[in-house]
Amino acid sequence: MKNRIPRVSMTAALAFAVALSALAVAPSAHAQWFEDTYPGFFSLQAPGLLQATAFAGGFVSDKYGVLQEGTQVEQSVTPYIGVFGRATGYQMWIGGGFESPLAPGSGSFPRLNFGRFQGGLDFTLFPGTHLYVSGGHDVADSDASVVEGDFSSWIFLHSQHPLNGSFSSVHDFQNGVTSTEMDLQAILLSTEHYMIIAGVGGAMYNGGFLAYAQGQGGPDLGFYYRPWQLGVSAQAGYGNAHQYGEISVYKQLSWFE
Repeated sequence: MKNRIPRVSMTAALAFAVALSALAVAPSAHAQWFEDTYPGFFSLQAPGLLQATAFAGGFVSDKYGVLQEGTQVEQSVTPYIGVFGRATGYQMWIGGGFESPLAPGSGSFPRLNFGRFQGGLDFTLFPGTHLYVSGGHDVADSDASVVEGDFSSWIFLHSQHPLNGSFSSVHDFQNGVTSTEMDLQAILLSTEHYMIIAGVGGAMYNGGFLAYAQGQGGPDLGFYYRPWQLGVSAQAGYGNAHQYGEISVYKQLSWFE
């Protein structure tokens, strides 16, 4: 019995030492993985990058129409984090059977005209993969506070047809509705001057005053002209709003500091 006590104590001490070593190595291993994956994460990006994007778009269906236009400005902080601000104006018409939200016909009437101001962070998770997190508030005909998350990821970047998956989810604290848009697109053709992109996309709405989840979906088609940093995309399909169509245009500007 006397001979076993030191042996047991030595075994326990050895096990304790091994456990302490594992705990000491684990943070070091995690730190090394983080440094290998995100080198220079906490260093300021040099040269800095300032980007501005102007955008506009419209949605028309058998039940309502929406116009939106705005701009987003983003400043890089580190190679993996940027700060951005976004201002968007919305005009919404509700009714039935009008041809265009630009010229609503009989039976349609203005519903909401409001602006939305947001600010947040852009996280570069991996090359070609971004997560935007923002919050903001509406003015004019809407007084809602909102929180938004936007995610976009390119995969197979070095293949002939890179693939992009994206989603954007916005929660409106005034009406309790969460709106989520999703797209899956591939580059069909890419040249020195332009790209042609196609895929499928749609939107879902749930919560708040909605008795059940609603949405719509259909095919996407996009065109991007590199020399002008100008893009156009369109979608058409069917859903709770019946037939619908939407188009968006965006123009990018970039400056290295």
